[in-house]
Amino acid sequence: MVVSAKDFSARRGFLKGIAAVGTAAALPLGWADQAEAGKKKQGRLVFRLQSRKTVSCKACKFHHRFLIFLTRATADQHRAHPGCNCPIVQQRLPRDEFRMLFVKTGALEQGFVDVRKV
Repeated sequence: MVVSAKDFSARRGFLKGIAAVGTAAALPLGWADQAEAGKKKQGRLVFRLQSRKTVSCKACKFHHRFLIFLTRATADQHRAHPGCNCPIVQQRLPRDEFRMLFVKTGALEQGFVDVRKV
């Protein structure tokens, strides 16, 4: 059987078309799966007072090491001492760690958790 160049290019075009349709149909599903997996991996947003890579006193370094806050306002209210100006930073906790620290210990009501007492 002899295949002409015209037939070959027509077949190639047909196969490219099928591949493009299949890829277009699969991409939205893949993006949805990635977005959903990304939400699960991101975890919960919490706040901490940062003393690393900043100029801070010994009280701040010890105090900030063990506290995790639910909101930025709660973190601002529970500084180590009056006049503390350590920056408040965001951190993502995996959902299972968040549940272990906040939900199971009942720390959701007070808005922060001291990891020394967990």
